[in-house]
Amino acid sequence: MPQWLEIAVVMAFAIAAVFFLAKYRETAAALYESERMKKRLSSDLGRYRDVTTLRVLRDALVGSDSLPVDDDGREHLLLRDGDMQLYHLILRRQCNAVGEGDKVTFQKDGREVELEELGQ
Repeated sequence: MPQWLEIAVVMAFAIAAVFFLAKYRETAAALYESERMKKRLSSDLGRYRDVTTLRVLRDALVGSDSLPVDDDGREHLLLRDGDMQLYHLILRRQCNAVGEGDKVTFQKDGREVELEELGQ
């Protein structure tokens, strides 16, 4: 076998090895990034697993359909949390008109806290 052919074959194998190792590193990096994103997104989904329940609660409280009311005027609602545990909510609605410049406050941990409007 001529020497120039041996050199050409060795160079071809060296170039192929470089391309193979580059593709391997690229694939390994993509797999690592995929696993990292999967973990991040699954933790995000775990954080928002109760969103559907909160939407049901919102729709029940502000919807046109009324909740079941007992003799004392309290409304009753059954909800499940993310762990599928059932909760019985007893609500008493109180509606007060608020003027344009008025601030609405409530007590939280013994302090007055200003109530913010939803959807801002």
